[in-house]
Amino acid sequence: MTEPEPEPVDDPTAELARLRRRVAELEAELAVLRPSEAELRAMFRAMTDVVLVMSRDGRYLRIGDTAPDLLYRPSSDLIGKRMHDVMPGETADFFLAHIRQALDRQRVVSMDYSMPLEQREVWFSANISPLSADTVVLVCRDVTERKRNELLLQDSLRQQELLRAHEAALLQLSTPLIPISDQVVVMPLVGRLDRGRVEHVLQTLLDGVQRTRATVVILDVTGVAVVDAAVADALVRTARAVGLLGARVVLTGIRPEVAATLAALGTDLMGLVTRGTLQDGIRHAHTDLVAPRPRL
Repeated sequence: MTEPEPEPVDDPTAELARLRRRVAELEAELAVLRPSEAELRAMFRAMTDVVLVMSRDGRYLRIGDTAPDLLYRPSSDLIGKRMHDVMPGETADFFLAHIRQALDRQRVVSMDYSMPLEQREVWFSANISPLSADTVVLVCRDVTERKRNELLLQDSLRQQELLRAHEAALLQLSTPLIPISDQVVVMPLVGRLDRGRVEHVLQTLLDGVQRTRATVVILDVTGVAVVDAAVADALVRTARAVGLLGARVVLTGIRPEVAATLAALGTDLMGLVTRGTLQDGIRHAHTDLVAPRPRL
């Protein structure tokens, strides 16, 4: 059996020259790439985000050396392993769902999540970008401070809502409308009367008079700390508004210092019946203002 003839060998000198030219070309290309590589390395060193390359099945393929203190485990414990190997199943499922969503749609998917790191909860905001048909890049940023501020703001808003609810309840309790007969109702006022409370008093009285068909409303201001021009004007306005519904207002509990203040202010109390005490007001209402009802 004859052996095949060996193929002719190229001129060694020409081959060596060709290799030298190729090496020179590669060195020239490398010289161009070195600054870009240095720039990219510098950019990566300046990053504080976690950068991961993951496969479709959640396997750690590459981990950027950018924020090792924010990794769930050290890089050496993660490379080549799947998320289900190193973290709770529910957490791994959460990541895989977003990874597959990014791959299936071939577009960036964003998500927020938290991880326990060194006995503290760290919040991340992540962008998942397709790198190929089966791999993605995860860039995860620590947003714990922002999340903490958001939670504090939400808690503050809840507290404000509770405070408003409590204030509304206290306002209801501080302006009760008490019926003492079929035709007479009493509203004892306690504390300071500001604009908001005056409006509430007026609305409560109007609704109460319309509902109960009362003909006399006794406003007792014994417990009102300060009666100034604004409060006096509000009382007069209240009396006029109640009068439009066919009822009269009796103002009781005016102390001597309050009477002196009203006199000094020159407040026009025309249309208001005044009595010193609540008992006097109730007696006046029943004897002078409330007509006796005919017996059936």
